[in-house]
Order: sequence, then C-alpha cells, then structure tokens
Amino acid sequence: MGKETTTDRYADTGYSVKDTPPEINRWMFERFMSLSCEQRLLMGLSMLATTRQMILDSLPPGLSPNESKLALFERLYGYAFPGTLSITP
Repeated sequence: MGKETTTDRYADTGYSVKDTPPEINRWMFERFMSLSCEQRLLMGLSMLATTRQMILDSLPPGLSPNESKLALFERLYGYAFPGTLSITP
C-alpha cells in the first residue's frame, strides 16, 4: 500500500540524516529525549498541523471540502483513498 522505505538509521539515535555529522545527530537526539513525553507529543502534533496546512494551501482552488480531504490523504500517503479516484495530478 504505502511507499517502501529503507532503514539506515543510526543505531544509537534513531535518526537517518546522512548529511549531518553523527555528533550533531547524537546532540539532537539527547535534546529531544530531554523533553517530557508531553512536550515531544505536542511538538509532533504541531509539525503535523503545519504540514497539513501547507498541503491544503498547495491544492488547486475550488475543491470541495470532501475533495480537499481526499487530496490531502493522497499527498500524505502517496495513493488515492481506497475506493476513490485520484484528485491530484
């Protein structure tokens, strides 16, 4: 269903950023882990809300609310919602 991804994470941090030195990855990991679970959750939800809004803002104008939801799903998951036609090119 979804797109295949390869796993090449740094074993000690869980990150797979290839253009960042390992010591910076380690620092970032330690910084995030120093936050409370609630803070990390809120940070993730904020990033998701921002991403969602960016995608919605990039959709063609004039879509109905239902078409916007279907297009959002397609952009996030890489395929049309099961049982529907593709909305976006």
